[in-house]
Amino acid sequence: MRSNWPLRATIFLFIIFLVAVLSWLTQPLDEDPCANPQADVGAAVLADQPGEQDALVNRAIILKNHCEKD
Repeated sequence: MRSNWPLRATIFLFIIFLVAVLSWLTQPLDEDPCANPQADVGAAVLADQPGEQDALVNRAIILKNHCEKD
């Protein structure tokens, strides 16, 4: 039984490596908020609550101003 420890250690390290690779592959890409400014306007139009609409409109205005500066 004691001669199996290298095999167990190898399997353990492989599983750790596999989890690390899968977490790296599933990370979302850094999207450019200036690439699609109409998405924020569309979200504001489709919002259910009036408070949410106001907040999303403010966000769209802020992002539009920020993107125009660049």
